[in-house]
Amino acid sequence: MAKVPDTPENMKKCICGGCPSHDQCMKDKMEGFFCAKGKSSCDLAKNGCLCGACPLASDYRLDKMYYCEIGAAE
Repeated sequence: MAKVPDTPENMKKCICGGCPSHDQCMKDKMEGFFCAKGKSSCDLAKNGCLCGACPLASDYRLDKMYYCEIGAAE
């Protein structure tokens, strides 16, 4: 697993906004790109996770789920 650089190119690949756990609080705070930027400040209701399907997961060999809860990949 590698650290995900916080770049505009990587941000364009981010699919956090389509995740079933990405809620209104996260939308209101414009939170996302959790694997690079860190965990959400919102209370998390786990309603499913798309991290494994994200292009960044294969690009950076990410093997965890719910980066919105655990924070940035290291």
